[in-house]
Amino acid sequence: MARIAIAFMSLLLVSSTWADNLIYIDQVGGSATITIDQDGSGNRVGSSGDDSVSDGASTTLDIDQVGSSNEMDYDVYGDNASVTATTNGNSSDIDVQVGTTGGTNGGSDDVTISITNPGNSNTISTNVGTTATGVDDVNIDIDLTSGSGSNSVTVTENSTATSVTDKLTDIDIDGSSNTVTATKSGAAQHDTTINHTGSSSTLSVTQSGAEASTVDVTTDGSTSSVTINVSD
Repeated sequence: MARIAIAFMSLLLVSSTWADNLIYIDQVGGSATITIDQDGSGNRVGSSGDDSVSDGASTTLDIDQVGSSNEMDYDVYGDNASVTATTNGNSSDIDVQVGTTGGTNGGSDDVTISITNPGNSNTISTNVGTTATGVDDVNIDIDLTSGSGSNSVTVTENSTATSVTDKLTDIDIDGSSNTVTATKSGAAQHDTTINHTGSSSTLSVTQSGAEASTVDVTTDGSTSSVTINVSD
């Protein structure tokens, strides 16, 4: 049985065009289903100094944020977790960490992260298994296909997965002046797919550790820079 502690603070200014509410979650225990819907600008789930946490097996997390300048900072520990984040707006900041140091469950196995945002000037970061201990089978799917641009995507994965079907990163991104950085290390099967449309973007993929590695980059546009480094 999951235990969830939720702190909610809301500030609404009648004469203003923006809303500001904070939701903080500290969830311990298995089989939790958490759904969060936020509408308006300047909303947050967790913060950079105090991330929301799900620490337990079989967590299903679904967060929808509509509006600009929203923020999500979430740490996930435990097996069989599903994280879905959908943001619709500009200048948002999304940070998801899986199986990093800490948490009573420590590592994570069979985790899916799906992030969708049809907007621009957003910052998206995922960090998987900082210590590469007990973290396995993590799939990451990021979709930024608005055609706007100026988004920044950073994927750092150190999981111990070795199966080609269980360690996949798929990034779809449209628009100009986007920056995508994908770094994978540890174990093997460092599979990364990037589909990019737009100009003046920077795409960088670095993969290393125990050989097997696959990088598939498709880009359509002018004056973009693509750097791929693969080592055993």
